[in-house]
Amino acid sequence: MGLDLNGPDKTLANYLCETPMHHSAPIYFGNPSYKDSKVSNGTATLIKKNNHLYAVTNHHVLSEYLERKKKDNDITLQIGGLYVPAISEIVLFDDKDVDICVFHFPNHQESDFWMNGDVPTKFYELGENFDDEITGTVVAFGGYPGSFRSRGSTNHVSFRTVSSGCSVIEDKSDLNIVVSINHDKDAITLLGETPPPEDIAGMSGGPVFEIVRENNLTCLRLVGIIYECSNDFKVLFVRPLSLFADAFY
Repeated sequence: MGLDLNGPDKTLANYLCETPMHHSAPIYFGNPSYKDSKVSNGTATLIKKNNHLYAVTNHHVLSEYLERKKKDNDITLQIGGLYVPAISEIVLFDDKDVDICVFHFPNHQESDFWMNGDVPTKFYELGENFDDEITGTVVAFGGYPGSFRSRGSTNHVSFRTVSSGCSVIEDKSDLNIVVSINHDKDAITLLGETPPPEDIAGMSGGPVFEIVRENNLTCLRLVGIIYECSNDFKVLFVRPLSLFADAFY
């Protein structure tokens, strides 16, 4: 089902699809001086707590950047609209086994991350306390598949997104949330008539929100970060927020 973000008939499904994209941005790296230079990307989830700004992605995204940086010092990294000259200085939490990395930005404002696009960039406000119990089964998620990335010039990279407002939690443990995607019935994307990507690379680090009803309101609550997807893009594997929530001030 295609969604018209700017249309007059915005529905609940539109909002559910947009929310993950509000609170995320591409994290990408390459050599901006050469159009033919390889660009790699993941997704960063943008979180705000106690007026501190954070970006969460996967360890494997950071490690790939650092390996390329060793071979080519001209490689640069951006998170949304923010150029990050020294990534090691802002790493607050990095766990290879959990495959989660948290960056802290004490000297930046939310507007530094803004991008041009249909969905404005916003930081998700994380409360002092959060309920890690998943009370429902339906989630919304989003990210930036590399297969939809394009580079029009030496210093310009464009991203199209994939998001869902009605996927289903199949299983949950202390280490994993397993999300099932039924493209025929459950997945609503922001791609118009474009079919879902065959290659999910780039979705790593994307946010997953549980859709809950509170006091007759539909609310989305961050529950985890995507770290892996099945080859047929039918199952997402997600790290629960509880595994790294203590990293935030």
